[in-house]
Amino acid sequence: MSVLLLNADAQPVCLLPLSIISWQSAVKAYFADKVRIVKNYDNRVLHSARMEMPMPSVVMLKRYHKQPTRAKFTRRNLFVRDHFMCQYCGDHPRVGDLTIDHVLPRSHGGRTNWTNCTTACKPCNTKKSNNPHIKPDILPFQPTWHDINYNAKIFKIHIPDASWQDFLQWPEELLIINENPSKTQYS
Repeated sequence: MSVLLLNADAQPVCLLPLSIISWQSAVKAYFADKVRIVKNYDNRVLHSARMEMPMPSVVMLKRYHKQPTRAKFTRRNLFVRDHFMCQYCGDHPRVGDLTIDHVLPRSHGGRTNWTNCTTACKPCNTKKSNNPHIKPDILPFQPTWHDINYNAKIFKIHIPDASWQDFLQWPEELLIINENPSKTQYS
């Protein structure tokens, strides 16, 4: 079972991917006095030779973990920044049909970074090719870590315990509660 890991301010350490740990890691951190248990799973008990305890569902760090201010440049974060939309035609293709386009092509000295890369569908990326004069409708920009986390709430998310919603504040229409998931998933 997955356990939601919260920062000392009761916010998830990260939303994309969601900060979860195994129940084993949660119990180890609890006995190492690194976290406190906020919520337990109903009707789930952990047993050892000498004790039993409810299985944790949500734990909170005792010390605040400082959040980054800058977002890491990754393929997923780029797509999240651009709302999984082609920045040339405005289409929302399947994730597998999205590409990273260099506004100033690499062959013209363009770099792979937030301010030169944008999301494009395969047809638009092929059409643009090496032409530095075709520009996206929305020019690329460097998002903050908070921008990426906020934009992550466009996904459907599968969680194992309804009590997690109190801490995630995820849109209810995008929240799916799995009673026996192997791990939390995004759709």
